[in-house]
Amino acid sequence: MKLHSHIPHSALRTPHLNRAFTMVEIAISLAIIGFALVAIIGVLPMGMSVQKDNREQTVINLDAAYLMDVIRSGSLGQDNLTNYIVSLTNSQVARTSSGPSWPVVYVFTPTNSNFPGVVLTNGATIVGMLSTPKYIPIANASPLPGFAGFWSNSVTAVFRAINAPAVDQGLSQASRDFAFQYLVTVEIVPSAEYAYAGGGGNWLNLTAPAATAFTNSTTNAEAFAQHLQANLYDIRLTFRWPVLGNGQLGGGKQVFRSSVAGSPAAINKTDAFGTRTLTFYYMQPATYTANTP
Repeated sequence: MKLHSHIPHSALRTPHLNRAFTMVEIAISLAIIGFALVAIIGVLPMGMSVQKDNREQTVINLDAAYLMDVIRSGSLGQDNLTNYIVSLTNSQVARTSSGPSWPVVYVFTPTNSNFPGVVLTNGATIVGMLSTPKYIPIANASPLPGFAGFWSNSVTAVFRAINAPAVDQGLSQASRDFAFQYLVTVEIVPSAEYAYAGGGGNWLNLTAPAATAFTNSTTNAEAFAQHLQANLYDIRLTFRWPVLGNGQLGGGKQVFRSSVAGSPAAINKTDAFGTRTLTFYYMQPATYTANTP
């Protein structure tokens, strides 16, 4: 007789065990996640710093191209510059045969200056001072007539970023305080390797009575230098950034160079008391000046 088993099929299956993670497995998992987070957090500041540097470099390149064109063309109607300029300084030193003089420092802002009657409220004023040549013969500067030498000008300006994101373009004081700022130094010099062939006294004045026989017999190179100095100028813009809250400068620096075929035109302005004269310069391109010794 055959016996049939009535054992249910479920009882014949392998019993299923519900097991959780052990403390060792959890500890290992947390260690792996911790190492990954440390790596991510360590790379994140570097990536943000690179992004910030790239953004600042882009702004500097765009603003440099704009300011260079404004100076090269002697633009008078760039009144939008008043929304971005923070301050402008020109430190003048007279260098004569008796040695350098004490510097005369002019400081201008959109609301105040130490030259009465002149503030940065229009583009013509800003461009006129940014275009001041690096060297000016004393004969063209009335404060020290009759001396052999020249004025040495150091022109610097602090700007808020012109081509900045919209968040930095606000006119509120908070927006101005937190906007990206940079310092630009402007140097405009005649494009020649000879000393300036002009001015008073005997400072390379080829027509001066005390000139030697060699300088009286002007060579072709000297004549070429005279014409080149009068008709071709080099412009160098040196950018330093960022300008920090305490007035110190960051580590960013870049130099831009260009040339303009022309000569600066001078416009004099007397202060509100009629005692001092300030000269504005505007590059006049595509002109030719015959400079005869």
